[in-house]
Amino acid sequence: MQNSQNSRPPKPSFERVLYTILYLILVRFISMVLFVITITQFIYSWIGSEPNKQLLQFTGNLSEYAKELVLYISFNSDEKPWPSGEWPTV
Repeated sequence: MQNSQNSRPPKPSFERVLYTILYLILVRFISMVLFVITITQFIYSWIGSEPNKQLLQFTGNLSEYAKELVLYISFNSDEKPWPSGEWPTV
């Protein structure tokens, strides 16, 4: 018979708690940046009939970064995203 205390996963470290708080703040910031980019892309599309290519590249990378953040803060990954890890590229 196995002891129930041995089957529990380890508790998160204090470092992970701090990084999770930081990354939650970054997720909120990303949502504000995304709002501004969305408005900007609408303006570019109305004026120039197509979205800005540099913003498309940036938002592709930003979406990959947001995915990495969600994976880390939800404990689906132990790899720390930027600023501790690398900035993702698509």
